[in-house]
Amino acid sequence: MTRESPSGLSRLRLTVAELLAESRFQLRLVAGGRGLDRPIRWAHSTELLNPGPYLRGHEIVLTVGASLREPAAAVAFAESVHASTASAIGYGIGDVTPEVPEALREACERLGLPLFEVPPDVPFVSFTEWLAERLATAHDVEHDRQEVGRLLGLVGSGLASAEAVRGHVERAGLPDRPLVVAALPVPEVPTGTETPPGVLLGVADGVAVLLAADELPARELAASWLVPCGIGGPVPLAQLSRGLSESRAALDLARRRGGIVRSGDLATFTALLGGIGPHRLEPFIEQIARPLAAYDAAHGTRLIDTLQAFLESDGSVGTASRALFLHVNSLRHRLARIEAVTGRNPLRFEDRIALAVAMWAWGAQN
Repeated sequence: MTRESPSGLSRLRLTVAELLAESRFQLRLVAGGRGLDRPIRWAHSTELLNPGPYLRGHEIVLTVGASLREPAAAVAFAESVHASTASAIGYGIGDVTPEVPEALREACERLGLPLFEVPPDVPFVSFTEWLAERLATAHDVEHDRQEVGRLLGLVGSGLASAEAVRGHVERAGLPDRPLVVAALPVPEVPTGTETPPGVLLGVADGVAVLLAADELPARELAASWLVPCGIGGPVPLAQLSRGLSESRAALDLARRRGGIVRSGDLATFTALLGGIGPHRLEPFIEQIARPLAAYDAAHGTRLIDTLQAFLESDGSVGTASRALFLHVNSLRHRLARIEAVTGRNPLRFEDRIALAVAMWAWGAQN
């Protein structure tokens, strides 16, 4: 499995658990099960009692235990490896001892440092060879994803037609029908994914763009990365630029409110207001909402509550009066007072829109 970074999605970041699951090594965990999610950067073999100064962090430290015959030495070795932020210890059995020393096992268990047994027929160099293979594969994947991201950026900006990515779409095994387009921010903390069949993934400017036959891959990736997600489409390939635009707009809204936002959520009053900068909403607060709040505070009235109930009743005096348990004439009196304070008549459609914007902005600010 590859692990991703903001500059691209394919910087290799394996975990101890994934190494243990590699069948070619036949490894057996003997201690430190709490640390199986630790990342692995490289492998380093040593017989030094204090290898810490020679480690950079996130290594698998491999040893046959030549310096660990005494319990105190085994404990010191484990503590040195742990202090260096290495990820795990691999102990090769058969050369010095037939099994992992008990003192080393106990120390690693106490430290939460994974310790696994390496069979006699597994040379230590095989770990570095395996990691090098994975790094090379990750480099190729990253290059492909960046190229796809670059092309999708050109399509989205109108500088290229959707035909520029047709070959990538076909190689990804996507069906010849409308595609769902999704956009997600690449997380700051590296996290992993493998591109499943039938999905095209590109990365550019810290945003991952995903093309798939349905929403499921985008939802799963957003859950895995713990990031918001904007979903556009579905659109035919010829209209890919529209899907890209919708997914970016949906992502902008998702960044502000969290979760997943679909293109259908964009054509709403709330989405429109959510895309307006605070400086554009400030006049509605200062000219409408704040004067009403000040009037309520000074006179013990409920003009803001009345206005909100009236707006929620779609401007119906009868419905709002029943919701507020008021006589219709009492409600009309309050609406007249709102007009006197704000200069906007709640019974006039254009003014009611301004009042609704003010109430939304006031609620968002408070």
